[in-house]
Amino acid sequence: MKKSLWAFAAFIFSLGLQAEPVADCHFHLLDFLQNGEFDNRDNRFPGSSRGLMKSGRYFQLPFGERHRRLTGLLEVLEKNDVRDVVVCGMPFVKKWAEDEFFLRPKYYLDSSSRVKAARDTDLQVAAAFMDYKVAFRGDEKQLHRLKRLHPFICGLDTTDLGAMDLVIKRIREYPGVWEGVGELMSRHDDLTNLTTGERPRANHPSLLRLFKLCGLVGLPVSIHHNVAPISRNDSEVKKPYYLQEFLDLLETTIEKEPKKENRPSVIWCHAGISRRIVVDGYAKILDGVLASYGENLYLDLSWVVLGSYIYKDLDAWLALIRKYPDNFVIGSDSVGKPSAIPFELKKFNVLLQALPKNVREKVAHLNLKSILERSAKVRAAKGFGTKGIILPDAFTLDDGFGLESLRGK
Repeated sequence: MKKSLWAFAAFIFSLGLQAEPVADCHFHLLDFLQNGEFDNRDNRFPGSSRGLMKSGRYFQLPFGERHRRLTGLLEVLEKNDVRDVVVCGMPFVKKWAEDEFFLRPKYYLDSSSRVKAARDTDLQVAAAFMDYKVAFRGDEKQLHRLKRLHPFICGLDTTDLGAMDLVIKRIREYPGVWEGVGELMSRHDDLTNLTTGERPRANHPSLLRLFKLCGLVGLPVSIHHNVAPISRNDSEVKKPYYLQEFLDLLETTIEKEPKKENRPSVIWCHAGISRRIVVDGYAKILDGVLASYGENLYLDLSWVVLGSYIYKDLDAWLALIRKYPDNFVIGSDSVGKPSAIPFELKKFNVLLQALPKNVREKVAHLNLKSILERSAKVRAAKGFGTKGIILPDAFTLDDGFGLESLRGK
């Protein structure tokens, strides 16, 4: 069977019933308008049971009601046996440009208008958790449900050397809430092109500081960094020109970090692939990366890498996963739609069923569980909280932190 036909057949078959537990390493609670689905089954607010209004946008929840984002999410997760979920906001907001007055864009590719940094996105995520804890204060059963949710900080300008300070600020503002950092944005094809200001790259000093901070305080970190520029068509193969930038980041923050406990756990979103990225022999390339950094690097297989690469060369990817069974995680990359999580995760069925049972369970949910639990133990050992991170008042880092190589130290 031709690779394209096999990929299509695999996709159709994968939409069958999900019978085993899974996890989601990549879920955005908010969309590119900084809104999203919520639990509106009681019809408390205008719109559908998920809060979608006739305008095609979601109702904006008021103070004290933002826990509905989580009750709606938790209902979906429990119904579909999704054990652990990384929950982040959306680091960008799509601008509605004047010359596109006739149709408001909702997704970053809906128009040519720019996207801008959404520095308040983490505040919305944190507010959902705080409202939930207030709404269900004293109800241990309801509060226990939060254990499967793991909020990450993502609203950062990754070209700003001060982004590290904003992470610390968010942790201090909401102690005990955050369990990681990401999805941090580096090279991201059209999204990068639409971003205003300086373009990010993985070996930017800002990202070096962020990764060093995550290693120091025991927070796992996820990053989107394309391995190559976009191609005009499937036959235009590119070399992995941007891979070295990512390897520089790993070398500086992992290989050159003398203390093992200060090395970050890194989740590489979509395994470095995005729309219109065409690279030959990619499984072999990843083999070399994992051979060097397998103790700290994990590949997120969500979004287009599944259909564009894995299902088109399944045997090579199965061999790679069997060789590194502890280094792969799956995710939905659903944007503001908890209801889409089951559909997206079912796309992994063919891949998972082709793996030995012990490997399948690791990829499906145990690897993410291990990353989160191991990071929590590191934080606890360093005195930074037992689940979500808490920084002591005395915790401080000077302006030279993470910039040693630039300053010649």
